[in-house]
Amino acid sequence: MTQRSVGWKVTLALVALTFVLAGSAFAASTFDRKPYAEAPMTVQTEGATVGELLQAQTQMADWLASERPSAVDRPTRIDLTPQDLALVNQPPRSGEPLKIGLVKGFGPSIEVTGLATTDVRGPNRGSSTFVQPTADGGYVWSTTVEVPGASGLRLHVENMSLPPNAALYVYSPSGEAYGPWSATGPNGIGEFWTTSLFGEQVVLQLRLTSPATPRDLAAVGFSVREVGVIAGRGADTVAPQATLAFCGNAACIVDATCYGTPQANAAKLAVAKMEWVSGAFLYTCTGGLLTDNNPSQSNFFLTANHCLSKNNAAGNVNFYWRFASSTCNGSCPSNSGWPYKTVGSTISATNRTGDFTLLHLNANPPAGSVFLGWTNAPIANTNGAALFRVSNPDFGPQVYSEHTVDTTAPQCQGWPRGERIYSRDTLGATDGGSSGSPVLNASSQVVGQLSGGCGTNVNNVCDAVHNATVDGAFANYYSRIQAIINP
Repeated sequence: MTQRSVGWKVTLALVALTFVLAGSAFAASTFDRKPYAEAPMTVQTEGATVGELLQAQTQMADWLASERPSAVDRPTRIDLTPQDLALVNQPPRSGEPLKIGLVKGFGPSIEVTGLATTDVRGPNRGSSTFVQPTADGGYVWSTTVEVPGASGLRLHVENMSLPPNAALYVYSPSGEAYGPWSATGPNGIGEFWTTSLFGEQVVLQLRLTSPATPRDLAAVGFSVREVGVIAGRGADTVAPQATLAFCGNAACIVDATCYGTPQANAAKLAVAKMEWVSGAFLYTCTGGLLTDNNPSQSNFFLTANHCLSKNNAAGNVNFYWRFASSTCNGSCPSNSGWPYKTVGSTISATNRTGDFTLLHLNANPPAGSVFLGWTNAPIANTNGAALFRVSNPDFGPQVYSEHTVDTTAPQCQGWPRGERIYSRDTLGATDGGSSGSPVLNASSQVVGQLSGGCGTNVNNVCDAVHNATVDGAFANYYSRIQAIINP
């Protein structure tokens, strides 16, 4: 038997979900009445609405573009080679998440060691360090990086140290904008990846607010020597093949927007596709929000260990919430300007046994998001039990699938039944990038998350006869995360 790690996609369906939760819903006495622990789903009431997110994006992009210096250097251009694209499009190895891009170094790099009010260049001052005054008595500096043929870009900022009145931003010609990043960056170490922008260009801009002194200008320092390039996969690069279904998926994969089961409707508002940098590549997986009874923390997110297991990668994850088609089998959504996006997380728990990673998000998900309920009741040996899933394969929109537990399915080495749940697809399917997507029982409770496929024909995601879908079993690893989600 062979195995394959996979990924999923999920569709947007904004439905009215009302969950009335008593204040004692998570009380220990409630759990004591049952032989297993469980928790109901909850709805996020904090966080920005889509209207607020769109407005903030538009205002920031317009402001940054209006202050861009009239005279800036020509864009720093980095070219993709056929060898680059071949590396990205290689099938993932067993236990590896799906690649969607790569990291490209470039030279001459962007090196800023102090800024000047006149166009002074020197061997230690990198490219142009010229700043333009602003109407409020501050200064602005800007440069552009472009990668022809790229679907999206993010910059690796290093050695950043800014004075208190300085901040760094990125934006694109299409109107996406992110920031500010100040001082020594979001992690306090002077090094981070900027939020992804979609298209071939990214503008890096520094703003110093008034009063800005010569000392402030001299204190500005940072470098950019690498760019992360999203290329070669996803809804923006669909191959026109007759055998493919909507948005370039395999013919057996179905649009989640077309389905309105209780399990699908809950998952659509809980699941996010993920994109992050690790080493030389950019990767994608899927995951979902998980409810908790932790009085000091919240915003927990479940995905797979083979996707993320290190904090340096978890810290730069972009989460794309509700990334879905607007109508059943409608046009593919665009990554460019997608408003439901947050950045960053830390690892609360992770283990290869059960293939799980529990993340704690750095920012609230959008208002109205659903935190999925869960149960540690074992299901791996309950033959015929119904399972439901929403995921984002191939860095595309949400898809939906249904499965039934199969206790007779042959097992793959290292994936024993009990630690893993083996099932057969009965509607839809999973594919590369679906890894980590939560799988729900008939009561809309999380019972595991996707590890991949196991069978004799795993390269054909539509072959449910010779392949089983395999999830890490929540019941198996619950004891490892109980102190976090249900202390």
